[in-house]
Formats: sequence, C-alpha cells, structure tokens
Amino acid sequence: MRRFFVSTLITVLSLALIVFMYGNSSSRVYRDGTFTAVSQGDKYGYAMVTVTLENDKIKSVAIKEFDGFGVEKLYEVYGQFFPAIREAHETLAKRIVEANSYQVDVFTGATGTSKKVMEAVKFALEKAKIEPSKTKYLDGTFMGVSDFTARGHAVAWVTIENDTIVKVVLEETTPSVKDGKTVVDAAGRTVWVFKGGDYPWPEFHEAKTAITKAVIEKQTYQVDVYTGATSSSNKFIQAIQRALEWAKARQ
Repeated sequence: MRRFFVSTLITVLSLALIVFMYGNSSSRVYRDGTFTAVSQGDKYGYAMVTVTLENDKIKSVAIKEFDGFGVEKLYEVYGQFFPAIREAHETLAKRIVEANSYQVDVFTGATGTSKKVMEAVKFALEKAKIEPSKTKYLDGTFMGVSDFTARGHAVAWVTIENDTIVKVVLEETTPSVKDGKTVVDAAGRTVWVFKGGDYPWPEFHEAKTAITKAVIEKQTYQVDVYTGATSSSNKFIQAIQRALEWAKARQ
C-alpha cells in the first residue's frame, strides 16, 4: 500500500510539473537571446538596435544610427551637428527597458530618431517571437549597403509588400572631392556623394535600370550583372541582398 501511494504521488507530481512547464512555456511570447533589427530606411538613413531578451523581458537595448550613405553616425562626428544624439539614444534605450515595450515617448528634439529606434525595436521583437511569422519578410522599405571600397559603394532601398518586392531604388557613391583632395570627416572617414545623372558612363545608368527591373520581375537579388558595368552591378546586387536580409521577419 505504501509503495502504491509513493508511486501515485510521484506520478501526480510529475504530471503537475509537466503541466506547469507546458503552461509556463506556452504563455511565453519571445525566445531568449539577442536580436538585431533595423528600422525602415529613407534618404536620411536608418536605426539599428540590438535587443537582449530574457523571460519575455527586454534586458538591454543598444542603438546605432546610419546616414543615407550607410555610414554610422558616430557621436564624435554627428554630435557636432546634433549634440543630443548620444543622450537621445541612451534615454530611449532606458525608456524601452523600463517599459518593456517599444512604445515609449519620443525624445524631445529627436522625433525622427525616436520613431526609427522604436520601429527597429518593434521589428527585433517580431523576429524574436516563438511563434514564427506567416510571412518571410516584414512590410516596409529597407536599406542595404554593399561593402565599402576606396572608389565607393552601393546603396539599395527595397520596398516589400505582402512578401513581394514592389520597388527598388539604387544609388552608387563616389568620394567627395575638394581642391583635388578627398574630403574626410572628423573621424578621418571618406565623405561620400552619389553619382548623379551626369555621371559620364552610360552603362552605369543602364545597369541601375536593368537590375531594378530584373529584381522586381524575378523577386530575387540573384540576377545577371549588366555588361559593361560589372563592378557597379555586383555592388547593387550585394546591397539588395543585404536589404532583403534586414527585411526578414525572423532571425
């Protein structure tokens, strides 16, 4: 009888533990870990956040911003034009952790930054969900940047709606030059400008059009390079690929 009682008690406790563990896990929304996401991109750039989650709690948020050329807005450089950028980032990160939500008050004087940071955190939380998204991509316009070289790099803005690439905008940079010398910022980094419509290489302009059209038609970044503009084509394709990586709904 005693043996039966002990056996029954063990069974009941085991079942209770299973029910508790199942119930506890099923109520969870997010996976534990560190998740990185970006906001939508525009001509002014985008925000990038790295969010650490534990037991559905936002433990930390690290924030970076990038300009429309894909260059990081370093505090020692961008702070010359916008002195409050560091304070804005630190305050927003603190508010998000305390609220355990991306929905917080904007930082006064930094509305654009605030909205991008909050959106990036929203996307990071979406990527962290235990229940995966039914779509491959998030809706929106995402910015991708190719590898930087001394001669320049490509920037792509890819717009996605319902898992469909509906728009692609491509640009390529070239170093800004003044008095015959490359212009650099306070951190010694090259200052970039986009190649304009007067750039004297017809194949470059044709490549932008051809690759944009091919990507939308084929719904992939894996398209042919344009003859006569191989270097630019490869940069465009890499930038598009990276924009699509940022747009993924799950990490």
